[in-house]
Amino acid sequence: MPSSSPHVPVPRPSYSQARENLVRAIPPRLLCLLGCGGKDCRYEGPECWKSNQQVIRGLFSSWVTDDIIAMARPSNQLIKKYNIIEQFQRLKIRSIINMQLPGEHAHCGPPLDLDSGFTYSPQTFMDNKIYFYNFGMPDFGVSSLVGIIDGVKVLAFAVKEGRVAVHCHAGLGRTGVLIACYLVYTLRISPSEAVHYVRIKRPRSIQTRSQINQVFDFARLLGTQLTQYPDLSLRHGAPFTLQHYLNRQALLLHGREARRLRHTPKVVYLLCVRLSCLALGLASPPEVHAELEKRSALRVLSRAVRETLVSKQYLPLLSEGRKGSWAGSGSVSSWDEPLGFLERKREVLLDKRSYSESDVTKIIVYEVKPIHNCKYFNSFEPAAEVILTQKLPVSPLDSVIHNTLHPSLQTQMNKGRKLALDKRKKKITTLEIMFDHICPVMLFIL
Repeated sequence: MPSSSPHVPVPRPSYSQARENLVRAIPPRLLCLLGCGGKDCRYEGPECWKSNQQVIRGLFSSWVTDDIIAMARPSNQLIKKYNIIEQFQRLKIRSIINMQLPGEHAHCGPPLDLDSGFTYSPQTFMDNKIYFYNFGMPDFGVSSLVGIIDGVKVLAFAVKEGRVAVHCHAGLGRTGVLIACYLVYTLRISPSEAVHYVRIKRPRSIQTRSQINQVFDFARLLGTQLTQYPDLSLRHGAPFTLQHYLNRQALLLHGREARRLRHTPKVVYLLCVRLSCLALGLASPPEVHAELEKRSALRVLSRAVRETLVSKQYLPLLSEGRKGSWAGSGSVSSWDEPLGFLERKREVLLDKRSYSESDVTKIIVYEVKPIHNCKYFNSFEPAAEVILTQKLPVSPLDSVIHNTLHPSLQTQMNKGRKLALDKRKKKITTLEIMFDHICPVMLFIL
């Protein structure tokens, strides 16, 4: 039997159900007064954090990937005191994404900026050529899927321009949701893997059930759009048109690429460009090189995510021969609901067994192995049963089988094949009879 892909446990929320219900029941302003500590809120400065918890000095911050920092919100005072703009420039951070709503946590730390409603003025960053984006999401809550899709696309675009800093109030819940969805979007990993990875890099991230569920809902929505070609086995399903393809492509692409390919499938565009260059003897255009560089960068990030999950024992340590299989496995939109959460499973299984006669290597690995183990049986009768249950094809393994088996085993296998062939002929005859009787009736009805 093929072995399934490594199973990652479903992430659990940081808060109990009772605490979540209490948080929802209390108005945000009152919750800030009661629970945050006012001006002494630990997320409003560096006093409560070690130096290794301050990637950006003065802010509770952590690297999640090589290009994305999750951090607590900055303030005008902290920006001046710790030269945060200069730190951004030194770290090559080109964008800042704010997940807060204007006016929230007004009682934490310093007063809010009157013009922006945040603890800092976005203009301060923009004046220093640092892009500012705001995707407001309720504290301890989630936004609509449309909102999170827009945020993920902007984050993907910003990463292409340089490093990105993402923050909410503490840089844990809403910030973690956006980054986890980004990992699902770019790496096509499962939501469980994304949540666990973000939590490893940024402990206590993605706190509530609704936030975990949003990552899973986003993965489910994305999974339905990843089918880019019609499935010929679904002959009686809904038609798959060019417009269906373009609609799905529009959800997956972003930025200039999305605008340029509004009416053209990306795969067709890249193939035509590449074939034209080969025919004319020209070098590959920038689009092809950009796509290759992007794929290479994503492969590096995917390897880093996998190694992190393995090191924390969220994934089993795979042997060298299986690493390639895991890294290339994709995902489909099939979920179950353990612990009340949806979990997507992988489609491509490790060591996937092939029954194609053209794939001799895989058949030999799985089918011929029992044949060589026949010498461990005291008699050839049990061994023959084992081999017959393997349903070995006649071609191309006849030479392998006949060179390996005892003559009595060859006789047993020939008998088994003959019986199988007789059954197949009976089925074909039955189908022909049914066809001869049904077709005239159908023609009469039509």
